[in-house]
Amino acid sequence: MPTIDFAQGSTICSKGEPLRHLLIVMKGNAETSFGGQVFKFGQGDVLGLDAIHGGSHGFTYTATSDISIFSHPYEGIETLEALFNEKEDIKNIVVSSMCRQAAMFLQYHAAVKLEATRAYELVTKVHPLYEKLCDHYAFTAKKLPAIVAVTSPDVGDNVASWAHGFYVGVKELDAAVQKSFFASAGISMGFTLGGAEAIAGAVGTILNYLKYSDNISKVMLSPTGFDLLSVISELHIESATITGADAAVGQVMSPLISMLTNMKCVDNAKLKQRLDAYKSALDAKRSGGSTSSAASGGGEKKNLADSLGQIMTYAGYPADQSNKFARLIQEYTAQSDRGSSDEVVHKMRRELTNMFNEIYVKVFLNSLNEPTMPTVIKMFLNFGYMSAELAGYENADYLYSIADSLRGEPERGIYTAYEWLRAIYDGKKEPCRNEFDQDYPAYIAELKQTKRFDAEEEARLLADNHGKLMFELEHIFPIVNKLTFGRITTFCPVFSDNNVQRELEPSHITPDAIRESFKEITAVDFGAFYRETSYSNPEIGINRETINVEIMPEVILMPNVGVRGIMWQEIEGRKRTTPARMFAPIFLLVDLKPLMVKLTGEFRWEMCKRVQGSRWQDVTEASLTAEYVDYLQFYKHNRDLSTEVKQGVKTELQRARNNYKNVFTANYSDWVMYESGGSPRLNKFARKILMMYCPFKAEIRDALAQNPQYAEPLKRYVFQNQQRESLLTRMIQKMNQTGVEPPQEFLDELEFVKQ
Repeated sequence: MPTIDFAQGSTICSKGEPLRHLLIVMKGNAETSFGGQVFKFGQGDVLGLDAIHGGSHGFTYTATSDISIFSHPYEGIETLEALFNEKEDIKNIVVSSMCRQAAMFLQYHAAVKLEATRAYELVTKVHPLYEKLCDHYAFTAKKLPAIVAVTSPDVGDNVASWAHGFYVGVKELDAAVQKSFFASAGISMGFTLGGAEAIAGAVGTILNYLKYSDNISKVMLSPTGFDLLSVISELHIESATITGADAAVGQVMSPLISMLTNMKCVDNAKLKQRLDAYKSALDAKRSGGSTSSAASGGGEKKNLADSLGQIMTYAGYPADQSNKFARLIQEYTAQSDRGSSDEVVHKMRRELTNMFNEIYVKVFLNSLNEPTMPTVIKMFLNFGYMSAELAGYENADYLYSIADSLRGEPERGIYTAYEWLRAIYDGKKEPCRNEFDQDYPAYIAELKQTKRFDAEEEARLLADNHGKLMFELEHIFPIVNKLTFGRITTFCPVFSDNNVQRELEPSHITPDAIRESFKEITAVDFGAFYRETSYSNPEIGINRETINVEIMPEVILMPNVGVRGIMWQEIEGRKRTTPARMFAPIFLLVDLKPLMVKLTGEFRWEMCKRVQGSRWQDVTEASLTAEYVDYLQFYKHNRDLSTEVKQGVKTELQRARNNYKNVFTANYSDWVMYESGGSPRLNKFARKILMMYCPFKAEIRDALAQNPQYAEPLKRYVFQNQQRESLLTRMIQKMNQTGVEPPQEFLDELEFVKQ
């Protein structure tokens, strides 16, 4: 048996290597780390015994001192059995080492299991206590969406409850007793193989427990700063001067801090930073406030008291203007009919709107320099909230409860109002076009002409993110906020309960709801958001080929309770492969899917106009808009339409005030919502155009093919589509035959055509 020497710091064997030698430590020390835990080995240990079960090393072993190792070739279980029968000293070493290692890994398994279980028990106990304390001391509890997803640590743990005790018990047997017990090679083999299997089972389960603990620790201490620790510490600070609250909330806070302090997956530096800030604020509150009771009059919770004052202070609004605005809010709140067309109320709404927009700009600009925003400020920026009484106390409670957890999905193009404006300021997005269809560069070019500044100043302004933000805030935000509200004559941007005509929670538009709506639309009109673009690759003989790419729209949720969505622009700047921009109220009083279908129809129309340019109405160059305009312009002379159908088209035009786009959008909504299910709503001419330019997915087309009303319109689309599919198939086959790998863009295009 050769002896191999390793210097300190050397790798003895690596994870994943096949088990080819039994490595017995004769002198020195080694270690391996796993799951954040370091396991140490010394004289008499056999490294890699767990590998007997799977055949390869589960860990990397490193020498922590100069070390000498006896190495014996290992070719499988037969090798071990022969050794145990022939060399009792090696058998005893292996068995003794297996006792220690199995006990060590199973002890760690028990520890991580206990930590995960205690974390679950703590979270599920502490959060209801937090809500109960909020209710008792007249505070609004904040919603923690992550709490809903918390489940017990069921990680598929198959490690027997007795296993740890068994290996510890054997390890602690008197040496003579242990030697006598393992005198039989068969017993030793069974024990060793069982130990290797137990270690392997424990290792897999340990990883699952560690992952669970890491996930649940983020519910308690999240990188975003909004977590169980933040909401309870905030309650503790705010309620510290209320009789009995300091001690009551402290009793809930204490076990949470203890748990976080002892969890290995928690960032101790981040935890210390958070705890220091919490304790400092708590001490300041205790020393600076007088004792009060928990009562709160008028239904207003303590953390919503004087919301308007907090907002005005944050904005740095002048005192005289702040007082004027506060009086306006009071007068508006007192109105029995805030939607009245009375001149006094109308003037009040107009003044509130102008001042609200000024305050919004000031608050947003000040928020850019603040590492954290008060919850009431988030409510103002994302909901238009300013007063609990005006909003309605129940509504205010709900807004407060979701304000800190409110998130869009900017990575998927869904933004809250604050996220959108912040993205512009950070240079991640360009401003929208204004109501005159000017983008920011065109606006600067116009300024240059009127103010006569030089090219250097123009270049500076074009790169000025603050200027871009102000362009969005001044030229787009006020208009879009009013349009998405929907009832323009009674619009007031301040959140008011008279506008809440259904419960807020089901009215709240979430990223999940938007994505689901788009998913349902594209399951019918699969090409809705695809754009034609040019592809070239001269190296493989493709000079120019048209392919389709899907660009999903961006949706910005405006701070109001509204009824309308806006398809604001079909592309950004001049580049056709940029996302469209749609706006919707963050609280929607109508069903979301029909609204998104309508916006998709508007997008299809505007995108076609963009692509066709000045020839968007020219029927000699076939397109969606050209054929639809031709159909609507000359329907009276269309011999294929009956008198009854012509009357229907006339009614549609009257209803749409002769706006062809609006007629198409209404038809498109019927197309997606009803015609796709085989429920005819359109005349055959409109159906023919829509089938050509907004075709259904293949499975829907197949289902409708037997219906005579759809069979004829399908022929034209199927013929052209088959030609395109054949062309792409031949091109790809030719590439394969010549040894050229077809580009992914072509493979994707073929899949698109097959839809």
